[in-house]
Amino acid sequence: MQRKTLTASLSKAGPKIEATISTETIDRDGEVLIAQGMDATDFSDNPVVFYNHDYAQPIGRVTDLRRSEKKIDATIEFAQRPEGFEGAYFPEFVESLVDQGIVKGISVGFIPSPGGVRKASTKDREDYGDDVRNVFSKWKLLEVSVAPLPANGEALVSAVRKGLVDRDSVERWLDFVPTVHTIEIEVPKRGAIDRLSTL
Repeated sequence: MQRKTLTASLSKAGPKIEATISTETIDRDGEVLIAQGMDATDFSDNPVVFYNHDYAQPIGRVTDLRRSEKKIDATIEFAQRPEGFEGAYFPEFVESLVDQGIVKGISVGFIPSPGGVRKASTKDREDYGDDVRNVFSKWKLLEVSVAPLPANGEALVSAVRKGLVDRDSVERWLDFVPTVHTIEIEVPKRGAIDRLSTL
């Protein structure tokens, strides 16, 4: 399976986002997916959305898939907290990252259909640029993921400091431990040393 990741155009509407999941442009691997060549038949039967291609972390589903001449758009709906579920809920965590603009990427997992991939021709280089290597003219959409592209560690730390994403969720799901700094400050009125912990 191959993946194509791009910075998406996301807009929020309740527990849903609108996203461009693929465009007919060259990606970082020198590849182009032709929008009209997408086969979403199998995907439509199970339109699950994952976090960063981790199949143990489903976070929602695609409720609408729209193909235009040069791009593919989708409506993604986040999974809602089940009734009675207590504690941190991963889809809400990812939704919060998207809401804050920390995670902006969408990535598709796909396989080429038989005869659906070609080495870039002179015409392809004229259309997409000199760095294009392969063009996928027919391909099967397997999955869609919300993906950190790039993963912005500083933005995440800032969000934790503001209390928008809690520290335990960051440690549990992103395998990242925010650093706690202890600062000593002298308070003139009392003459005592107070300790202030910040992320």
